[in-house]
Amino acid sequence: MADPNPNYPTPSTPIQAIGLREICQVNNHHFRRLRGTDTWIEYTPQLTSTSTAQESKSVQSEKESVSPIYLSISLESQTPTEPNHWSLFLARENAPGKLYQVTGDAESMAYEPSVQAVDITRAENFYTLYQLVEVSEEQAGIVREIAEGEMPPKAENRAAVRENCQGWCVRVLGRLAGRGIVGREKVEMAKGLMEPV
Repeated sequence: MADPNPNYPTPSTPIQAIGLREICQVNNHHFRRLRGTDTWIEYTPQLTSTSTAQESKSVQSEKESVSPIYLSISLESQTPTEPNHWSLFLARENAPGKLYQVTGDAESMAYEPSVQAVDITRAENFYTLYQLVEVSEEQAGIVREIAEGEMPPKAENRAAVRENCQGWCVRVLGRLAGRGIVGREKVEMAKGLMEPV
C-alpha cells in the first residue's frame, strides 16, 4: 500500500538535531519535532537576510523577542554509583540559558547558578532535559528569585544526608507551583524521577 502522504518523513528520512529539536525536509516540506517524540509538525522556515551584520543582529533580536522561554529540569550523569545531577534550566528554545543549581557534597551543598548563559546540551556529562513549562519574562524573574532563596541541602554527617540536588530542585518546583508557574503534576513527575540519595 502506498504512503498516503509522500511529503511526510519516513524512518529513513535524514534528520538533523538542533538543541532539543529534530528537523528534516521531505520534497521541500519542512518538519520539526522535540527530540524523543514521534510526531512531526510541518512548518515554514523563516528566511533571514545575511547581507549585513546589523540585519543579522536585528533578526536574532527579533527571534529572541518572540521565541518562548522554557523552564526545564536538566540531568547530568555522574559516576555509576552516584545519582544524576539535577539543575533547573531557563532558556529560549535552542539557545543558551541560565542554570540554577546546588553543587558539592550532599552534606554541605552550595547554591551555584551559572554566571553567564550556557548551552547545557553541550555539557560533557549532559544526559537529558525535561521541559516543564513555558514562562514569561516576569515569571523567569520569579524562578530566579525562588531559586536564590531556597536553602541548599545540608546534613551533620554522611549518615544524616536525606537530600541532594534532586530534592532541592523539587522544593523549588513546589514553590513555583505555589505561585501558579508550574503545574502540580509536573512537581509530581519530578518526584517520580528522583533517585535514592
